[in-house]
Amino acid sequence: MLNDDKRLLKAMAAWSSDSRTLALAFTLRTWGSAPRPVGSMLAISDNGEFEGSVSGGCVENSVIEESKEVIVTGDPKRLTYGVTDDTAWSLGLPCGGTIELLLIRLNDQTFAQNLIQKSPTTLCIQLSTGKMAIGHSGHWSGELVQDTGFSQIRKILIDSAPVDAQVNEELDVFVRPFADPWRLLIVGAVHIAQPLSTMASLAGFQVTIIDPRAAYLTPERFPDLPLVNDWPDVALAELKPEKRTAVVVLSHDHKIDDPALETALLSPAFYIGALGSRRNHNRRVERLLQGGVTADQVKRIHAPIGLDIGGSSAGEIAVSVMAQLIGTRNKRFSGEPAD
Repeated sequence: MLNDDKRLLKAMAAWSSDSRTLALAFTLRTWGSAPRPVGSMLAISDNGEFEGSVSGGCVENSVIEESKEVIVTGDPKRLTYGVTDDTAWSLGLPCGGTIELLLIRLNDQTFAQNLIQKSPTTLCIQLSTGKMAIGHSGHWSGELVQDTGFSQIRKILIDSAPVDAQVNEELDVFVRPFADPWRLLIVGAVHIAQPLSTMASLAGFQVTIIDPRAAYLTPERFPDLPLVNDWPDVALAELKPEKRTAVVVLSHDHKIDDPALETALLSPAFYIGALGSRRNHNRRVERLLQGGVTADQVKRIHAPIGLDIGGSSAGEIAVSVMAQLIGTRNKRFSGEPAD
C-alpha cells in the first residue's frame, strides 16, 4: 500500500471515529495528459476537511462542493471534467486531459480501518448504487454481494505489477486493489543510501537499511527507518525479498556486496542493483560465477547502478537509481546504466 493511501485512510479512520459522515471520490478513467492515475482517491468529511487527490489539485474544489449533496442523499455521482467543459477549463485542466470520477457516500464506519489492517485486499464498488465491499484472502464483507466476476478481476489486479484499478461497466463495478507495499532493501549504510532512502520513502517504498557495520547504521543517519545490523545474506534470508521488493547494494565492499547479491539473486525481487564501475562489476561477476551464481542470474543485476544522467553527487546518483528502479517496476525502463 502506497504512503499516500495510508495517509488518506488514517485520516478517514480518525474522521469515522468522530462519527463524521464521509464522501469518497475515485478517478475512474483518464484521457490525455490527466495528472493523476486511475484509482486515485479523495476523501471529504461533512465539515469540509479533505485528504488525497483525484486530479493533482485541478478539480478538487468542485468535487468537494459536489460531495455535499452526495453526503446528504447517499446517491453516487459520476463526474467528468475536461477541456470541453468550461468549468473544468477554469478549474485548471487546460493541458488537454479529461478525467471521469466516481463520488460516493461512505456508509461503513470501519471501512478505512479494515483497509489499513488487511493487505493485500481489494475494494469493489457498484457504480450504480455506490455499495461497497472488501475482499481479503478469501473473505468478503460489506454492502455489495460477492460476484464471481468481481473475484476474477480482483485476483488479476492484486497480482499485477504495478497494481491497477479497473472499471467494468458490464458488471457495474469499480475494483480498486490495495496491495502489499513495495519494499526497498538497501545493503550498505553509505552516504548515497541517505538521499536514496529519503527519495524511496517519498515515492511510497518501505525502506530497510542493512549493514553489518554498526558505526554506519545509526538512527541519526537514517531516522525513522528499520535498521538491520547483520550480514546481508542473513538479513535478506530473514526479510525474504519477493516480487514487490527491490534490493540495492551500495557498500562497495565485496565482502558485504557479494553475499548480498548471491542471496538476492535467488529471490524473485523485481530489481537488483549494485554500485560500482564497469571494471569493478566485471570483477564482481567473475567472483559470483566462481561462487556458483549462474550467468543468467548475473544478468539480472543492474550494474553500474542507475540511469546515465551524468550525476556524480550522492543526491544525483540516488535520483538515477530511483529513476531506474521505478522505470523497471512500471515496465517503462529505458536508457543505459550509468558508468
